[in-house]
Amino acid sequence: MKRVLPFLILLLLAGLAPDVSAQAFVHPGGLHTQADLDRMKTKVSAGEHPWIDGWNALLRESKAQSDYQPLAQRHMSSRQRAQNDAVAAYLNALRWQINGDPANAECAVRILNSWADTVKEVPHGSDQPGLGGISIGSFALAAELLRTCPKWSAADQARFKRMLTDYFYPVCHDFLTRHNGANDDNHWANWDACNMRAVLAIGVFCDDRAKFNEAVAYFKDGRGMGAIGNAVPFRYPDGLGQWQESGRDQAHVMGGMGLLSEMCQVAWNQGIDLFGCDQNRLLAGAEYTAQYNLWKGVPYTFYSNSSEAKQYYISQNYHGRLAASHFELLYNHYVVLKGLKAPHVRLFAELRRPEPGEVDIFGFGTLTYTLNSSASPMRATPPLTPRGVTTSAGLGRVSLQWPPSGAYNVHGYEVSRATAKAGPYTSISSTNRWTTPSYVDADVEPGKTYYYTVAALNNAGQSASSAPVEATPAAGGPLPSGWGPGSVKGTAYTNASGHSFSVPGTGQDLDGNLIAMPVEGDFVLTARLVERKGPVGLMGLMMRDRGPGKPRDLAMTLGGVGGRQARFHARAGDGKADVQRGDDYTWLPVWFRLQRAGGSVAAFQSSDGIEWFIVGKSTVVLPRIVQAGLLVSADGKPPGKGDPAQGLFDNVTIHRAVPLPPAPPASLTATDLGEGVVRLDWANASNSTQAGMKIESSAEGAPFYEIADLAADVTRFENTGLKKTAGLRYRVRAYNRGGYSPYSNPVP
Repeated sequence: MKRVLPFLILLLLAGLAPDVSAQAFVHPGGLHTQADLDRMKTKVSAGEHPWIDGWNALLRESKAQSDYQPLAQRHMSSRQRAQNDAVAAYLNALRWQINGDPANAECAVRILNSWADTVKEVPHGSDQPGLGGISIGSFALAAELLRTCPKWSAADQARFKRMLTDYFYPVCHDFLTRHNGANDDNHWANWDACNMRAVLAIGVFCDDRAKFNEAVAYFKDGRGMGAIGNAVPFRYPDGLGQWQESGRDQAHVMGGMGLLSEMCQVAWNQGIDLFGCDQNRLLAGAEYTAQYNLWKGVPYTFYSNSSEAKQYYISQNYHGRLAASHFELLYNHYVVLKGLKAPHVRLFAELRRPEPGEVDIFGFGTLTYTLNSSASPMRATPPLTPRGVTTSAGLGRVSLQWPPSGAYNVHGYEVSRATAKAGPYTSISSTNRWTTPSYVDADVEPGKTYYYTVAALNNAGQSASSAPVEATPAAGGPLPSGWGPGSVKGTAYTNASGHSFSVPGTGQDLDGNLIAMPVEGDFVLTARLVERKGPVGLMGLMMRDRGPGKPRDLAMTLGGVGGRQARFHARAGDGKADVQRGDDYTWLPVWFRLQRAGGSVAAFQSSDGIEWFIVGKSTVVLPRIVQAGLLVSADGKPPGKGDPAQGLFDNVTIHRAVPLPPAPPASLTATDLGEGVVRLDWANASNSTQAGMKIESSAEGAPFYEIADLAADVTRFENTGLKKTAGLRYRVRAYNRGGYSPYSNPVP
């Protein structure tokens, strides 16, 4: 025995011990193990909350019905339809696992067999080598959930495995290694993520350790943007991590994060901890994204790639959208199971509970991932009444805005309108998956006064309505003195909303319709691009030589692919334009600026009119007097039956120089009013040029984050819905189009 022990130790040191990676796969071991399925079955059978609530949500889902009919294609064809079929197979298999209904099992078998019998080619098409990985991974996970079903024969399963390995795996592997011939950073994180998830799931269902290990290795150290270090490229204090697509739009952020979350869950069920990789980097990305979409500020770092995406600021596109169904998975793993801190992931999961399905992942996480009821209660308290609702009348529209409650427990708002303050009020908008504390009413009659109330919504009910506020939308009139031409039908102006213009789109590209005025010498032209209708080609700001001959002009425009590409154009008179790229994912509304100083012109863009980012400079020689104004062109396509091309601008100004930032507010005080309310009071600087106020808070020494954006004349704010007021600190600053003031004194 004395000789055996040293020998075993030598074997271990030599790396000859049994390899964990060579162990047999756990089955079922996709998104759910047998223990998970047993828990769901027991809880649903007993009618326990919140599992029964998740179960009832599943029963209402159209793709979970046993009469679902697949539409298999030999080369996949529509990846969206393929994903629908894969999700239907998974949901029917899940219903069978929980309640044993043979009709659901037969439906799932029918779907998977249909695809195994039909597919005869490697998927191909415009986006199949890439995004086709979404449905491929879903098919493999559905198959793993169904593998123990006696109605799915061994021969049928073998045929399905051949489809996965012979036709589906090659396209996923090829994308991860070649990225369709593009640079590794050219595609977004969700493209890699869906293929990583697919390869991992194929490995599990097909008992193929090499494929499983390939996906795990890519998650940790892959070259593409789905690898966890690239998917969350920037880390910040307080557990936050910026997602790779945060400057693109929030919908794609959620899609990629959901795919990686499911991948981590599958790996976890096979004994591999990808959740904890790089100090819980996935959690940092989720907490950052949840915090931002619950309408709280986050830090942001400029992001670009080899395609020059140039994302200067975090995207407001889909900001506040709650259509994401992976937060129950993340909450239960990181917070409930591991005991980690993730307050905004928790809040997001609560707002979605009971979690529904989603487009690119399966969802229904309240049913499938909840570990214990005490950690995942159904919401019992309706939200607080919105306070501080303000209105702004514009050209044919009214904009409403209000600060969110500090409880962050709202999943939507109902806006009601009346033509008399006493009512009656009629609902004009109601949302159930948006946290956005604003609304634009464009269905108005100019010159007519309207009254508005706002109520907050969550799963427990609806708050009382806010106090009524009023506004009178402006009617468009002739252009102001010096501006022209005003002869094109649809041209309109009002001084509301900081000078608003409605500009028809005519001509093409830089030779479109320019509504302008002559300006001499150095100046700064600033405007917010609010909305476009119809076939708009380019929309933006322009300086144009008013003389004869070929045009010389400089323009900061929005257009191109998807109407979202910001560009700075400089035409020197030879008919050719030098183009400098701005943010490739610029969404309306957006602020643009052209600044002429001496012999050069600089172009800028901004998401909020406060912080500005330079797009480019030009030294194209222009005469001392130029036409400066607003450009809208048509897209050049034959006229259709829809709206004519039209661009709406507001906050249009021409100044000699960029305004100086305002003076800071002073004498900030904080008063705890009890019942979860803290009141802030401050004094605005006299003769201040401020356009608004931002409130920031910090909890227990954490960084300060924005919690409210208020009107310029406000000197009081009540932070409501707070569970804990001890340890909170606040600070305030003013802003205008020149930037932010210094901060006030922090309190307490």
